[in-house]
Amino acid sequence: MRHKPIMAVMVLVSVLWVFPFSASAADYSVFKERPRLYFNKARLEQLRSIKDKEPYADFLRIIRKRAKAMVGNRVPTNLLRYNNESVRRPADGLVDNSFYYLITGDSSSFIAVQNLLRTFCSSKVWGNNEDIGAAHGLFALSLAYDWFYDELSSAMRLMVKDSIIEHAEILDEIIRSKRLWWAQSRGLLQNHNYVNAGALAVAGIALYGEDQRALKWLQTAEDNFNTVLPLLSPDGASHEGVGYWSYGTLWLLNYYMAMAPAQGLEMVRSSGFLRNTAKFRLYASLPGFRYNVDFADSPMVDFYGPGAILRSLARVFNDGHAQWLAAEIEHKRRMNTVLWQDYVWYDPQIKPQSPQNLPLHAWFDNLGILLTRSSWREDASLVFFKCGPPQGFHALSKGVFPGSHIHPDAGHFGLWQGKSSLVNDDGFQLKKLSINHNIPVFNKIGQLGEGTDVFQLYDYKKGKGVTPKPRFVCGQGYQGIEVELAGYYPASVRPKSWIRAIVVINGEDIFVRDRITTVGNTSILYPVHVYRKGRLLSDVGVGKVCLDRDSGYSLNFYGQDFSTSFKRYTGLVWYMGKKIPRSGMLFQAERKTSSPSIMYTAVGRTSEGCTDPLLLDSSIERDVIEVECRSGRYRVDFSTLKASRL
Repeated sequence: MRHKPIMAVMVLVSVLWVFPFSASAADYSVFKERPRLYFNKARLEQLRSIKDKEPYADFLRIIRKRAKAMVGNRVPTNLLRYNNESVRRPADGLVDNSFYYLITGDSSSFIAVQNLLRTFCSSKVWGNNEDIGAAHGLFALSLAYDWFYDELSSAMRLMVKDSIIEHAEILDEIIRSKRLWWAQSRGLLQNHNYVNAGALAVAGIALYGEDQRALKWLQTAEDNFNTVLPLLSPDGASHEGVGYWSYGTLWLLNYYMAMAPAQGLEMVRSSGFLRNTAKFRLYASLPGFRYNVDFADSPMVDFYGPGAILRSLARVFNDGHAQWLAAEIEHKRRMNTVLWQDYVWYDPQIKPQSPQNLPLHAWFDNLGILLTRSSWREDASLVFFKCGPPQGFHALSKGVFPGSHIHPDAGHFGLWQGKSSLVNDDGFQLKKLSINHNIPVFNKIGQLGEGTDVFQLYDYKKGKGVTPKPRFVCGQGYQGIEVELAGYYPASVRPKSWIRAIVVINGEDIFVRDRITTVGNTSILYPVHVYRKGRLLSDVGVGKVCLDRDSGYSLNFYGQDFSTSFKRYTGLVWYMGKKIPRSGMLFQAERKTSSPSIMYTAVGRTSEGCTDPLLLDSSIERDVIEVECRSGRYRVDFSTLKASRL
């Protein structure tokens, strides 16, 4: 009980340092004393005083473990073998060792810090010096310079300062001149921009008052983020997927939390993206909360955190659900996701709130993403549907056209049972193709932007894409969406119309109707990628697939005059710099026609499972159909996008 008043005072002091009461133009003159990055001297003493308490002791244990993993048994003496991606490891290891020593006084960590500083300062090339690898190095040296200003020898301090200036000047020149893609308009919604500009700002804070160029760096970074923040998806969702969401959002917070003493947090609080993005991460969690939905180029886990991100957002927005999610994911992943920022940004005064009383679905209207589940239990089902412009309606309206980690997948849907993906896409393939998603292609050509390892938005920028807003309806136990998607295809194969309507019942049963009117005689190829254990049920009719016998999920397809096939597919997924085989089963429907076509796809569970997989229980080719699921019989009306129980 005696600790409660002390903890309350600690929180108050940290709030006064990190979160000023008002916000205006940045006042850099507050950066006078040291340390000044992420905490001041008083806050540092508080952080040290709680190192033996939980969860801080656990945080430190993982930070120490992470520091060793990033650096290895021996500190590298040079950076010759590191590229722009891999040089982030010793840089991150430098930060982890720095923080661990700062809090605990562990001498071996400080030896590692000094050796890493020598390595970076004696190496003229950090990756390619012009992107995220160099930015991680700049960030690390800036923190060490600030945190250990009085402990470093004068010679080493000068050496570190010179390296900071050299590499900050490179990034500053690129941002000001817009010489590279990540500093141009197409990079404004891309994680590279946030990392590079964020590191530049931290360098500016570290050297503010010592070198006149520091003010220039701060102003460059501030101008950059003043442009970026209003462009971010106001619904909180990410066009790059959850993995890159974690990387980009962490660096947004690295910037805004470092700058908070000078400019407050009003811009953060007024940002729709930052206000809603913890909600996005919650609903994008797969049942059980160990993994997440994988779409775009992102895998089933976060690249960084997400505990630190969620704890920071919980603190700013008094969000108990974000606080709960941070702890839940860490528990399921055995604390391996902890970062040093967790220790600094965690606010024990925020009471965790489980999502049990929250709605089971969320509609992220800017990106056109539906995430809906059957329950919050570990064995629940989860449905994903995506139907908005590649960068979202908001950025599109501002004339911003990013590319990179987006996929040509408007209209794609997926299904998970627990952590198992039953209906999926191709993952991070080096070539982005629509045919690797669950959407039709015409004459074997997919949507605009496909064909290379980086999504191309040039055709959208030239006005060649048409992206109408979807119609969204929700009611008791169901959600429905209808959207015209023909405009996502190049004019050479663009149909007159492709309207996809999808109704999801109880977050577990999916009913899709596609109405396609082609221009002339056109080949329609419609793939559905399913679980690798899927089996064709030819004895119960055409277009019936058992997706998973244990869960009882099956797929029904109906399309007049469509031929179907079922076979295995394989591909190489790019994950954390490695090519990893990914395989599954591929159901395909194909027709060549100049006449209008209608297709129905149902994915769900009947009361008999794969023994009797019939989901479409009435005559079809009309607006209203009757379906039978494990939860009951329903009338699905595709004209109103409603489902009613019979």
